[in-house]
Amino acid sequence: MALEGPSEAARAEARLGLYVHVPFCAVRCSYCDFSSGSLSAAKVERYLEAMAREASLRAPLAAAHAFSSVFFGGGTPSALSARHFARLDRLLRDAFTILPNAEVTLEANPETVREPLLEAWANAGVNRLSMGAQSFDPRELARLGRLHDAARPAAAVQLARAHGFERLSLDLMFGFPGHSAGTWSATLDAALALDPGHLSAYCFIPEPGTPLGAKVRSGAARLPSAEQQADLYEMLVSRLAAAGYGAYETSNFCRPGRECRHNLVYWLRRDCLGLGPSAHGLWRGVRYGNRYGLDEWAECLAAGRECADRETETERSRADEILMLGLRLGVGLAADDHAPEAWGTVERRYAAAFERALAEGRIEATSWGVRVASRHRFVADDVIAWLMAEAERGSARSKQRAPDADLTALGVAP
Repeated sequence: MALEGPSEAARAEARLGLYVHVPFCAVRCSYCDFSSGSLSAAKVERYLEAMAREASLRAPLAAAHAFSSVFFGGGTPSALSARHFARLDRLLRDAFTILPNAEVTLEANPETVREPLLEAWANAGVNRLSMGAQSFDPRELARLGRLHDAARPAAAVQLARAHGFERLSLDLMFGFPGHSAGTWSATLDAALALDPGHLSAYCFIPEPGTPLGAKVRSGAARLPSAEQQADLYEMLVSRLAAAGYGAYETSNFCRPGRECRHNLVYWLRRDCLGLGPSAHGLWRGVRYGNRYGLDEWAECLAAGRECADRETETERSRADEILMLGLRLGVGLAADDHAPEAWGTVERRYAAAFERALAEGRIEATSWGVRVASRHRFVADDVIAWLMAEAERGSARSKQRAPDADLTALGVAP
């Protein structure tokens, strides 16, 4: 059985992130609501010109800093040609300092993984590939709108390894219309046979404005029941644990030392710059989200206008985010992962809520903080929502509590 993580070493390495959104796809999947669109030479040129403008705009913020991780997400970053990806990489490295040992991840669809692109990615310093397999069942792949067949992920993994890529991750999906325990078991068998080192598995969400989401919302397609989805998740956790994969986050599993450093930047609330349409960032206490569509984002930058909405964090929003993100981790909330001032906001807002949650078994105390018990991991978001509601109720009763109540008094390490 694998230990739940993330490890202390992985958390220490997740220091400063750079996210780069590539908004292109050959075909939009039936479940996807990310910022993406069709690919053309004119659109790619417009994207790269706008990206150069945004990189120049954000660069002064990070002038004294070096990034420990870079993540090319989408859309489908692997849809860019080798020439265009090399150009994107150059403009980023001209604007920002990226550590020599940085984790550089690129999301790729299996059908796009080819030798010229692998060479371009390796030359640009990409050292981790995250491939969207979703399923290994042909009928499910068609239902999800995927372009690749069931055999293509294995071929893509083999080709990537032949080109020196050792850090590989597969994305899977469960709980969508027509999904069953039998096909899920077969998909897990196929994924584990590839020994990717890291697996992400997400429960389907019927997003508004997506074809599959619309079918679910109209009643034309039915989801597995909540109990069935929970059973699918339990199968996932037990099968991966038996194969040596620890659940270091609710939807993410890895072999020792294979955590995604960049995602840990998010979950630990460390600073991250986001570039590209719909990209989000957190920098020195300010959250921002770029304009969603390529055209609006590019037009704002070309006109010299602000291309993002901004929100300065408050003590309350900081505490809420630390809770919401940290309790999804296998180790849960660890005081040492946060600056004393930030951890103090959690103590002030959530001490009473933690006390009740511990008494009711919703969370459990650890030597470093608190966490959601593994048996409640699939409903971690419900536990988090309960804690937030309890904190609100507790604020109305705060005058009745001792002023020095904190997590230390509950047996939780500061």
